[in-house]
Amino acid sequence: MKADRDLYNLLGLSFDAVTMEETATKIIEAIRGRKKLFLSTPNLNFLIAGQDDENFRKSVLHSDLSIADGMPIVFMCKLLDIPIKERVAGSSLIDFLKYDERCRKKPIKVFFFGGQDGIAEKAHDILNEKKCGLESVGYLNPGFGTIEEMSSDEIINEINEAKPDFIIVSLGAKKGQAWIEKNRDRLNAYVISHLGAVVNFIAGNVKRAPEWVQGLHLEWVWRIKEEPELFSRYWNDGCAFLILIFKNILPYRSIIKRHTTQSTPYILPVFKKKTVILKGDLTVEIRDKIIVMFNEILKREGDFELDMTKVGYIDPTILGQLMLFNEEMESKGHNLTLINPNKLIKRIFHLNCLDFNVGTNKTK
Repeated sequence: MKADRDLYNLLGLSFDAVTMEETATKIIEAIRGRKKLFLSTPNLNFLIAGQDDENFRKSVLHSDLSIADGMPIVFMCKLLDIPIKERVAGSSLIDFLKYDERCRKKPIKVFFFGGQDGIAEKAHDILNEKKCGLESVGYLNPGFGTIEEMSSDEIINEINEAKPDFIIVSLGAKKGQAWIEKNRDRLNAYVISHLGAVVNFIAGNVKRAPEWVQGLHLEWVWRIKEEPELFSRYWNDGCAFLILIFKNILPYRSIIKRHTTQSTPYILPVFKKKTVILKGDLTVEIRDKIIVMFNEILKREGDFELDMTKVGYIDPTILGQLMLFNEEMESKGHNLTLINPNKLIKRIFHLNCLDFNVGTNKTK
């Protein structure tokens, strides 16, 4: 596990605490350094859909970078003292890259995959009419087939032959994330992300909200004006958002506030065969020590237990690292089991929608 991700858990999804400029820099560095980067842009709809769809939720956990694309996400983070203060919308990120001086000197080659009939082609043409930091090297609309049908050798080869740096996918959030998960190792592009609305914005099929509307955090109202069919989704998401605030966020906020006045020092873990005994409060201050411990477990191979008997509290950053660690264990075919958590720890996991993510259902 890397220690360079400032990662936090929010209701079962992982979020990196990064700004727009930091996100753009990570993308540029990945391309210049020829390193793969799977970028996810979870918004409120992602967060809600992830509550009932484990594979969709895991696609975000498998990302190399996960940014907060929505003010409801930023608002919830603020309530939980998570240091994500800025919305990094996928569409705004693309605009930022267009005019970034580093990209203007050496444009990023993009490929549009998906979108409605003719939209990707239009986005391709319009983007290349302008001299900016992005250059389109191709587009492909695979139609409305299955993930398998959209993952044929012919399709993958066509994308790879265009030699893009960045693949912009537009298939609908769930299908787009699933397609990326299935094909990311077969694609040669360095950066890949599902940015559904971006293709429409570039093509001019849908107008982006004016800056003053964005500044008032009312872009969702503008989107409904432009795309009335979004009303039902936004209504349902808004209702679910209020439920999550009162059912999950505010109760966890209360626990966090109580902890600031009642903390227990962390003590180095004790390894006993395939069990690690943890003691004290697991907070952001000892994040690096926790990552060192997780890496030591990964080196030892096999199933492991984390004995939580003497753990008094876990904050959002350690929950985020724990989710990441659990995914790495699963990728190696190993199981992670949490044993003997007290009532408060169980409640923290429950409030953070981690009942199946981290294995509390296996608790002994």
